[in-house]
Amino acid sequence: MSGGKGGSQSTQVEIPKYLEDASKENIAMGKEVAKIGYTPYYGPDVAAFTPAQEAARANVGSMASAFGMQGPTSGMPEATDFGGGIRGYSSGSLYDQAVAELARRRPGQAAAINQMFINPQTGGYAGKQNYYNPYAGANAGYGTMPYDGYGWNPNDYTNMM
Repeated sequence: MSGGKGGSQSTQVEIPKYLEDASKENIAMGKEVAKIGYTPYYGPDVAAFTPAQEAARANVGSMASAFGMQGPTSGMPEATDFGGGIRGYSSGSLYDQAVAELARRRPGQAAAINQMFINPQTGGYAGKQNYYNPYAGANAGYGTMPYDGYGWNPNDYTNMM
């Protein structure tokens, strides 16, 4: 007994050449963009009080203290002037401190992370065979950083911030 199942059928889908080429170009571009790495924001995250708001806050504090009460708490850090009348607070320096602390505590891991990305000062990319020290200063190039067996020397923070 034979039959009953019919013949076999196969289909083949072909990607047009122009689409295949565009896909390859997009993947290559994505790999290049990925080398840029995280780009921190150093601008203002939070606006500072205006002079009028600061005066109002001081007045409320004076009124509260006249009645033996505590006024608005002080202790706000000095606002940064970003130019053009913009004053505020930025977390950029906190980010830099966190990156430096990672490099201090986990130098091998920091070097492994940094070797995947471009040098933000020079724009050069050395790939996995070299290590980049983000705190070696703007003129540091690949191969010129102090080497400690893991990559760059995490205790050498010359020209940091």
